[in-house]
Amino acid sequence: MPTGSSENLIIGFDGNEDAAVYRITNEIALVQTADYITPMTDDPSLFGQLAAANALSDVYAMGAKPITAINLCNFPKKGITNEIFSEILNGGATKVLESGAVTVGGHTIKDNELKYGLAVTGLVHPDNIVRNSSIVHGDVLILSKPIGTGVLFNGVKKGTLDSVWLDSAVQRNVVLNKAASELMLKHNANACTDVTGFGLLGHLNEMLAGNELSIEINSSAVPYFEKAVETAEQGFKPGMSKDNMRSLENIVTFDSAVSDAYRWLLVDPQTSGGLIISIPEEKADELLKELMSDDSPEAAVIGKVTESDKTGIVVISK
Repeated sequence: MPTGSSENLIIGFDGNEDAAVYRITNEIALVQTADYITPMTDDPSLFGQLAAANALSDVYAMGAKPITAINLCNFPKKGITNEIFSEILNGGATKVLESGAVTVGGHTIKDNELKYGLAVTGLVHPDNIVRNSSIVHGDVLILSKPIGTGVLFNGVKKGTLDSVWLDSAVQRNVVLNKAASELMLKHNANACTDVTGFGLLGHLNEMLAGNELSIEINSSAVPYFEKAVETAEQGFKPGMSKDNMRSLENIVTFDSAVSDAYRWLLVDPQTSGGLIISIPEEKADELLKELMSDDSPEAAVIGKVTESDKTGIVVISK
């Protein structure tokens, strides 16, 4: 795909970063991203909040501050009222306002499947960009939110799980990654990414890009949403989980003690998941303490960056 080039394009298609970054001056760079999703909840306002938080998350993962947002709407021609459309947009607008950005317009097309999200622009100092692959040997990995929304959604969809458990997880994931981003900057984290469709292990694999390093994850230390483990044990894994697992078959090594349920949860696709923060071990305790006392009470140390003969991810259970 022809993309053009510019000496001011700091991050573009050449990596697996969360957003593009373009230098405006020596002190200002634009961070740009776009994302939209299908509904995970029947509550239109909650859906709008989740979609907006999900799109804003890429900017936070880069250590940037969002400034503008543009609505991206695929709305069905029939079957959904204008009132519901308004609730979706109002839900998204509340999260944009909470982020400190402003909604500056949008675009709507007719589509048989409802989708909503944002194109987001943020600002960052070119020297302060937090990349996802700038991990360092000895770093500790902290996850700021639980995982498991994919299996919960599938359990509700198949009619075996009460939707109250999914709604509880969605309520957690509409919390912006704003505070977590600010705290990782305060403590000078080396790298960061957010957890979305590729699942925890998929996004950890992106952190390994270009590095001759490995990552060790303790599956029992990872925070999971309530009922996620039980639902995974019943086999309700999303189709995307299978794609994620297949793409990682030569990257990830599972210890025999890691059960199938936990293996599938670690590749479970998330929507507006938390941040994975890679930080020197001596700074990890203070960051974790502040995350847990702010709006990430489930935050946990889930692993570490190591060296080995083969670059990859090792999953243990202890």
